Amino acid sequence: MNAYKHFKGRYRAWLKPEKPQSVHTHTFYGLRFDAIEIREVQPLDSRIYDSEKVGDYVYMPLLEARKKTKLGRVFQRGASDVVIVADDQTAFSEDLEHVVLREHSGNRNLHQGYVRQSKHQHINAEYRLSEGEIYFSVPVGYYIERKAVEPLVVQQNPDVITAGRPEATTIEVPDLIVRPNIPTNSNAFTPLPGAAGLKGCFSILGTLLKWSFYLFLLFAFIGTISQVMRNRWQKDERVRTEDGSSESGKPRLNPKQDTLAPVDTWDYLTDHAINWADFISNRYDARYTTSSKQFQQSQRLHAAFANPQTDDALQYWNSVYSEFSTRDNPKLDSLTQVFFKQRDAKKLNPSQTAEMVITFIQEIPYCLIHDGTCAEASKLGGFIQDYHADRKPCLPGIIAGVQSPYEFIHTLKGDCDTRSLLAYTLLGRLGIPASIWVSDVYGHSVLGVGLGGSAQNSKTIEGFRHAAVELTAKGFRLGMLSPSHGNMNNWNIALFNNQ
Repeated sequence: MNAYKHFKGRYRAWLKPEKPQSVHTHTFYGLRFDAIEIREVQPLDSRIYDSEKVGDYVYMPLLEARKKTKLGRVFQRGASDVVIVADDQTAFSEDLEHVVLREHSGNRNLHQGYVRQSKHQHINAEYRLSEGEIYFSVPVGYYIERKAVEPLVVQQNPDVITAGRPEATTIEVPDLIVRPNIPTNSNAFTPLPGAAGLKGCFSILGTLLKWSFYLFLLFAFIGTISQVMRNRWQKDERVRTEDGSSESGKPRLNPKQDTLAPVDTWDYLTDHAINWADFISNRYDARYTTSSKQFQQSQRLHAAFANPQTDDALQYWNSVYSEFSTRDNPKLDSLTQVFFKQRDAKKLNPSQTAEMVITFIQEIPYCLIHDGTCAEASKLGGFIQDYHADRKPCLPGIIAGVQSPYEFIHTLKGDCDTRSLLAYTLLGRLGIPASIWVSDVYGHSVLGVGLGGSAQNSKTIEGFRHAAVELTAKGFRLGMLSPSHGNMNNWNIALFNNQ
């Protein structure tokens, strides 16, 4: 466990918004900080992250500062020019951990389909400017030797920004010298006689060693890139998301498989790894294995629902979800054990356990599931047509248009009700009441979690309060839905379990 020094201050950040991603009626912008300047820094004795995450905030487990060397800037994906200003002649840079940015955007807009109403200043077509309050921590045990720099050059009118990010405020960031915080020895080092005569030889030797080291780094970098490219081609499926990653390895023959059996019945195993973080800065790593034979068994469940025997849509979905959840429940043991272990190791309460499962599912990229072809579905118009116009992924030919829980954790492809069904099944294994909500008005499905209380966006199911939560995008906590989906009368309960 790292010990930290904690601070708060005011920040000004230059952002390059990534391409927006639409999920139903919302637009979510991934934020990439190109530079961030921090002033008015005050030390804090301690921090309680949940108390800082109120109202309008953005949380980042790590904000990496770009590193600079004599050969130029070292490539760091997601790194920023982080400048902490002590005074007009002293500035330094450092990686920041557990960063909470407040006043980052405007308040929630209840009249439009956006989660937040942007208040960023548009500098030009590429950059935006954001300002607000920042909380951050840095590990203790190291000290930073600050070097004096030229005074900051600030425009006379800081509100007038005529160019890109560097023009508003120019700061020369000195090179850092970071050393372990070791007590100094009172006995000064005295050079040996003749050391001055050897200085030139050591200088030449040092130069040769330095350039040899640079060449070694160059070759190591090329080798790493080559290995990454080889791995990319060898993987059947690999997707990365903003804060974590999901990965499926290449199928391998089950070591218990009888190879004398017909080849088309052979069982293949696929190893999966999903890394993610919850809303209270806990990080998780789920590693589990799925079987092609069990996957095929789950696929055969769909045949019973090819020709609905009822005109009651809610009854139909109750039958589909109930059958899929019940039949796949025993197959989820390897994944369920991950959540049991993490819950016990981190001493999570029921609400935190539910959000561990919620953020796990939110981490998996969105993919539409169709019972027909993707081309046929795109003719329905609305969100589905826009989705396919952007050439986003879909999985066609799935009877009922939903994957069972085991199919989902095997393919890592799922839309709203596929996600809700997996979450419902996992929470049931963890002893947490849950429900699946559907809406013909919204053409959507969400998860309900029965933890009582008076949460926003909730319904009472047989005397027990269930709070809704959106699973198709990151950032939604218990009780959070899109403002455009907030009419509780438009939601029906397709399946529930109050334990």
